[in-house]
Amino acid sequence: AGSPECVQLLIEVGANLEAHDCHFGTPLHVACAREHLRCAKLLLQAGANVNAAKLHETALHHAAKARNAALVELLVEFGGNIYARDNRGKKPSDYTRSSGPAARCCEFYERTPLSLLQLCRLSVRRAAGRRGLPAIAKLQIPPRLIRYLCYN
Repeated sequence: AGSPECVQLLIEVGANLEAHDCHFGTPLHVACAREHLRCAKLLLQAGANVNAAKLHETALHHAAKARNAALVELLVEFGGNIYARDNRGKKPSDYTRSSGPAARCCEFYERTPLSLLQLCRLSVRRAAGRRGLPAIAKLQIPPRLIRYLCYN
């Protein structure tokens, strides 16, 4: 139903973020298909795989189909592959309207590489792994950097 409180509770009790259903995909796929931005962000912050695929479709494909620019931006910010192709050979941008905000967002990210700062954040989070993400908050680094790494 798109309840961020429910998603947070499930994350806290150790729900499998990569649980996969042959019809819906992962919880992130569902959140994006139903345009639940806050739920998607919670899942991503908890370490959900942004590039998990269901029939080669990523959550980014679902966000593009929903024509939701905010979701597209969120997913790319968390390392979503803007060039991923589904089983029909289509990129996320192929599912957007050419004049809509989601299309402009996809075009921007296709033309503009992620910044070095963003790439470093993704590398640190990938190296930490999902189990290591809570340890980032305990690092002996400035709080501002911790907030950046945790997407707060």
